[in-house]
Amino acid sequence: MHAANLAKAFPPNLQNSTGERTQAKVRYREFGADDTNRAFVWLLRVTKAHCRFCDTAPVRRLLVGAAVAMNARNYLKNIGMRFDLPLELWQNFSKPIVFYGLSYRVWPRQPYPHLDKLKRAMEYILENPRIMFSVRNDGTKTWLEGLLGYQSEKIEVIPDPALYVPVTDSWHPELMEGKVNILISLNNEDESYRFGTDQPGWEERKHQRLRQLALALERLSQDWDLNIVLCPHYFDDYKIMSEFISVFPSRLAHQKTISSGLSYVGRASYFYDLYAKADLAISMRIHSMSPAIGLGTPMVALSTQPRMTDFMRAAGLEDFLIDFFDANLADKLYGKISHVLHHRNQTSSKFENVRSAMRSDTLRFNQRVACMFAQNYP
Repeated sequence: MHAANLAKAFPPNLQNSTGERTQAKVRYREFGADDTNRAFVWLLRVTKAHCRFCDTAPVRRLLVGAAVAMNARNYLKNIGMRFDLPLELWQNFSKPIVFYGLSYRVWPRQPYPHLDKLKRAMEYILENPRIMFSVRNDGTKTWLEGLLGYQSEKIEVIPDPALYVPVTDSWHPELMEGKVNILISLNNEDESYRFGTDQPGWEERKHQRLRQLALALERLSQDWDLNIVLCPHYFDDYKIMSEFISVFPSRLAHQKTISSGLSYVGRASYFYDLYAKADLAISMRIHSMSPAIGLGTPMVALSTQPRMTDFMRAAGLEDFLIDFFDANLADKLYGKISHVLHHRNQTSSKFENVRSAMRSDTLRFNQRVACMFAQNYP
C-alpha cells in the first residue's frame, strides 16, 4: 500500500459542531528490514473534540491509533475513551474500522467515569464484523476484559508500535564522547495514583525511592565515568526531575548531569535518536522503555504501573525489570546496570531478537488490516 493510496483510506473531510471544515491529519511510516518484512504504522489524529462526518464525504476506511485511549477522564462523556465520537453517529460508518494498538492508564483505586458508555461502545465494536479491535501487549486485554466483565477473542493483542520508532541521525549536545551516557526518564503523570497521595506518608516514600535511585547512580559513578541525561517526555516530568536533583549528591548534579528538552511530535525522530546513541536508558515511562528495546539500546525498566511489568514479562525481559517501590532498589539497580554495561552487546542482541519476533507479529496483523481495507463494502 503506497502513501497516496493510504491517504485516500481516511475520511478526507470532517466538520466540527460549528460547521467549520477541518482536515484529518494523516501520518504514516513504513518500516522493515526488506521487502518481505514490511509493515506500516499509521496514526489518524483528529484535532477537534466534537465532529460529525459530512454527508458529502462518506468514510471509506478508518484507522484509529492511540497509545493511551482509555484513561478514565470525566470529559470523555460520549463513549468513555479518547475516540469519543457519540455512539449514535457510528451508523455513518459503513466501511471497515480498525482500532490499532490501544492501551489504558487506569490505576487500581481510580474510578472510571462513564463506564456505562464505554461498555455500550465495546459491545457495539465487538459485535460488528466490519470492526477490528486491537490492544497493545501490555496487559490491556486482561484489564479491559476485567472491566467489561467478560472475555472476547475479538480483543486482539499486537506489539506496541513504539518498538519501531524511526530516528534521524543527529548530533546531540547532551551526549559526551568517551563517557558512559545514561538517559533517565522519570514519570510523574497521575502522581496521586502512581505514588498514593491519598495515603499518609506518600511524599516521604516517593523521596525514599528517589534517594535509592540517586544512591545507585552514585555507586555507579565510582565504577564508570558517567554522563547522566535526564530526559523528560512531558511537562509532568519536570516536577519529579526537580525532586530527584534535590536528593542527588551535589558533585554529580553539578558535574555529571544535564537535561534534554521536550520536542514536538514532528521531531520525534530526533528525540529518539538520543536514545539510539545512548549507552543505557533507565526507563520509568513505557515510551522510553519500548523504543529503547526497539532501538537495541540497553535499558533497565523501573516499573510503577502494571502495564510496564506486563509488557516486560510478555517480552521475556524480566531480567531488565525492577519494581520502583522495591525496598532494595539501590542494590538491585546497581547490580542490573553494572551487568548490562558489562554485557552491552549481548543485551542489544537480545533486544533485537525480541523486536524481530514482535515485528513478525505486527506484519501478520498489518496484512490482515490491509486485506480488510481492500474489501469492497457497500
